[in-house]
Amino acid sequence: MTNELISPLSGLRRLIETDQIGPNENKFLDDKDPVWSPHNKIINVTPGPAWGSELVDQFSSTQTRGMRGPDVARFFTSVREDYGKMVGMQEGGRSLFFTGSGTTGTESAAGSCRFPGEADSDSPAVVTMEIGAFSTAMGNCVENLGRNVVRLTSELGEDLPLDKCREVLEKDTEHKIQLVMHPLNETGTGVTTDPKKVRDLLDELKHPALLVVDGISAIGSMPANMTEMGIDMLIGCSQKGIMGTPGIGMLTLSPKAVERVYEADKALADAGIKKGQHYLHLTKMIDTMDSTGLHLETPGNYAQFAVALDTLAIEGIDRVCDRHKECSDVYRAAVLAAGLELVAKEKHLRSNAVTAVKAPEGFGVKKITEVLNIMFSKHAVEAAAIPGAPDLGWRLCATGGIQPQHAMAASIAFLMACDEAGVPVDVEAGVAAATKTYMEVVKYHRPLPGVDAYGR
Repeated sequence: MTNELISPLSGLRRLIETDQIGPNENKFLDDKDPVWSPHNKIINVTPGPAWGSELVDQFSSTQTRGMRGPDVARFFTSVREDYGKMVGMQEGGRSLFFTGSGTTGTESAAGSCRFPGEADSDSPAVVTMEIGAFSTAMGNCVENLGRNVVRLTSELGEDLPLDKCREVLEKDTEHKIQLVMHPLNETGTGVTTDPKKVRDLLDELKHPALLVVDGISAIGSMPANMTEMGIDMLIGCSQKGIMGTPGIGMLTLSPKAVERVYEADKALADAGIKKGQHYLHLTKMIDTMDSTGLHLETPGNYAQFAVALDTLAIEGIDRVCDRHKECSDVYRAAVLAAGLELVAKEKHLRSNAVTAVKAPEGFGVKKITEVLNIMFSKHAVEAAAIPGAPDLGWRLCATGGIQPQHAMAASIAFLMACDEAGVPVDVEAGVAAATKTYMEVVKYHRPLPGVDAYGR
């Protein structure tokens, strides 16, 4: 156990993992095959800050621990290591926590691996593959840092532009490109990609560029394993699938990435060039965390993050990913049977974290907003529009602690709100399809021992 210095769930987690607390303490559940499950009170199906666990909410009411007290460095280190294990970090890698959101992880990665001569060269140093608003923001970040970037795009709802990426990499015979960046899950369009395809492309071309993946809405929602996917830098945040509160942006590095960032920073220093970053300076953060276990500056709330990690571990990360798929299956059944279309153009691209739904032609931002307002004000369900494409449609999300019963309620609310707003949908067919899927995926569940159904 790694979080036992602070997390109130560590003892419980240890008992469960060593089978000292079995799955059927409640006799009613003896023949029900229950699964561990977080409980929530409101239906928030936006992508984030996502529905979390009441256990995290409870811990947020306790005093925030200082950053200099006894055992704090050991606790901070243990939490980072625990997170690194969850995302498949290789031995010798580093998991860095920055105070902020996932954007801090993005910017720290985007500013890394600068070598002397880059600023005076016309050759690209970074390639971004952009398939929606959030990967577009990633490209904006790189560009705003003043780096030479090739920004490759696909139509909304499509996969990564791998053919375009191949062309760019093949032309880079001098290997000036240092980073290839793309999202694992595009939060804006509900499209999930396969980083292994990009890794295979880099390996095929024997190109040394680091593979940098935005896992902000993927981690804790779907498989995101650095070793299995060949990821060199994985960007994350605390407030989506991990079910924590906002405040921590994570960047996890492979051993190769650690070596490369030190190599680049040394080359800049030897050339008398300042890196141009302070807080988001990777080697400075690694040196500080390695030597002291602490932060360059004030840390985020590790205590809440530790509780979130324990919640995920107790439920089981494979089960967490299955739960996200089950919820998304309910959404997809509802909207497709009701006569609507998904933004994701191919079945294998459909995200299990974000279900993006296209509004019918002629129903733009005004009608999209009306549907969202009806859902919120009448049905107590909060959903989201699609950023960067105000006339495109809606997003129904499964990130965080959403369970099938919440997805079922949100699906009904969405279809009824569409109908009330005059959007042409077959409510009866949609609800029937969602109900059928819900009946197939719903499981008996129970709150964690010591926590009642109201999170007390």
